[in-house]
This record gives sequence, C-alpha cells and structure tokens, in this order.
Amino acid sequence: MIPYIGGKQRMAPWIHSFIPSGIETYVEVFGGAFWVYMKSDVDNPLAKQHIYNDFNPYMVNLYRCASNPKQLSKFIDSKNVPLQSGENKSPLDECRKFFYQCKDDMFASTFAITTLRKILEDKSIVKKERKALNETLDFARKRRTEVNGQISEKFGEKIKAGRKDQMAAMQYVFLLTNCFSGAAAVEATFTDDSKKNSSKFAAFHKKLNDEGNVRRFKNITACENMSFEEVIAKYDSPTTYFYCDPPYWNTEDYYSLHGFGREEHFQLMDCLHNMKGKFSLSYYDFDGLNDMYPKDQYKWETKEFVKASGARDGEAQSIGEEVLIMNYQP
Repeated sequence: MIPYIGGKQRMAPWIHSFIPSGIETYVEVFGGAFWVYMKSDVDNPLAKQHIYNDFNPYMVNLYRCASNPKQLSKFIDSKNVPLQSGENKSPLDECRKFFYQCKDDMFASTFAITTLRKILEDKSIVKKERKALNETLDFARKRRTEVNGQISEKFGEKIKAGRKDQMAAMQYVFLLTNCFSGAAAVEATFTDDSKKNSSKFAAFHKKLNDEGNVRRFKNITACENMSFEEVIAKYDSPTTYFYCDPPYWNTEDYYSLHGFGREEHFQLMDCLHNMKGKFSLSYYDFDGLNDMYPKDQYKWETKEFVKASGARDGEAQSIGEEVLIMNYQP
C-alpha cells in the first residue's frame, strides 16, 4: 500500500506460493505495510480470519483506519493535502511546509537540531562558540529522543485501548510518501519528487477506493499492537499460520518504533520452535542462521530479488537472496 522499510511488495507472490492450505487464521507478526496480505488473491481469502500486527502504533492506527477505506478516503478529501506532482500539483514549498508540520504534530520537531547543524557548518564561528553550540546540539538531540518516546508511548496507549485517529493516519502516510522510500518517518527528511508524473500520496489515496483493496481491507479481522511474543501466544493453534518478517540480522537499527534488537532474534526463535501452528520466516542468510533453524529440521527456500532499499537515482539496484524458512512441507 505504501513505501515502508522491509516491505515485501515484490516478494509477495513468491511467499504466497508456500502458504499452506486449510488454515483458519492468518497472522502477519511483523505486519509493516502488510504487502503479503494486500497482494493476495481477493477472490480466494487466505483464511477465515486475517490478523495484522505491528509494534509500531502509527502503522497499526493506519490499518485500523483503512479497515473502513472509503471513510478514510473522504477524510483525506476534506483536508486538501498538498501534492508534489500530478494534476493537482501544489507549490513545492507548501508540500515541504506540510511535511514538517506533520512531523511536528506527530513527533518532536527536528527544526532546532537542523538549525543548529547549519550554524555549526559555518566555519567563521570561533572555537569557543562552536563548543557551546555542540553542547546545545547534544542537549537538543537528547531532548528530542525523550519527547519522541513520550509521544510514542502516549499514542501507543491510545492504540492499545482500541482507538483510531484518522488525522494521524493521513499525516503518517504523507511522511512516508514524501521521503526517501523505506526511510523511518521519525528521522526522515523531505524529498523533492516534484518532477515525477504522479504523487505517491495520491496513489495511496486511489488505492483506498480500489474495489479489490476495499474487499481486502474489510476482510481484516483485527489490527493488533503487540510484541511478537504476545501476538503468537494469543493466536497460536494447529490451524494458525504465522508469516514472520522481522528486522534482518544487523539491520535492526534501520527501523524505528519497533523495540527489536539482537536478543529478540533468539526470543523469536524460541517462540517459533515451540508453537503449535505453522510459520514461514523471512531472512537474508547469515552466519549462525542454520544453527538457529537447521536445514535438516526446517524447510528452506531461497530466491534472488532486487533490494528496493537500494533503489537510488543513478545507482544500480543491488540483489539480495531472500530465505524463507518453514516448519512444514509446502
């Protein structure tokens, strides 16, 4: 639906080919942009119930709001959102201003840090003044981190209570569609896409009115904001299938608002080894992966894909080999 770090838009058809039949509950443990589900055959539901889960409350809120897609679409219509490109193109400065207003509304403002950094780049500033500015910059960074945490916790409490916020959903999508593809919204900066023929935000808006997507959204049973341990414990059964797409090994810091570090790979392994249901797990291969999921005990499939995160202007896209590990024979 939207650009999001680790998104499986290109890989979804391949992953679908290994989803077992006869399951009653389909769960995406690390839902992200929910591409595997959203790319499924709308006329052949994957299961009787479909569960979205993500630790990031802003993504959970987005999919809760999108579960009534036409209502969210009407809300967006009422806000006259500035677009960088397309028929209803707005001035670029207006788009940039709205982008940073969304950041200010949703997270701690980055304005003070950006301003200080520009001052520090001025080589005419004497050393003593520069030291004071560096100290101020360090304070601003720490304070922003504290406030970001407070805002996330407060918003997360709202989401865990079952509430949803259409304004936050719209603003979050605007951030994700107006920065470099795959960037984390908390740290993202505005990207000039004004020379492109179409707007990513407008494309998302259009998807909300696509009848196939409307049916998929309405087939979502629940949008959970849980840790992987919690959602697996809640839905585990012999007729449940879990698709797991955790942050990849050594890329954990690329993500924001997720709470997943090195130890969590092993905690996830323990959950998967002991579950009643079926799972498939996405990774890139790394030293030690076979020790965690031995090939003589688990089914491994591999396929090369272009890495979307490597899609930079003027540079060749890099290729990665995706590993899909299963506790069943497809």
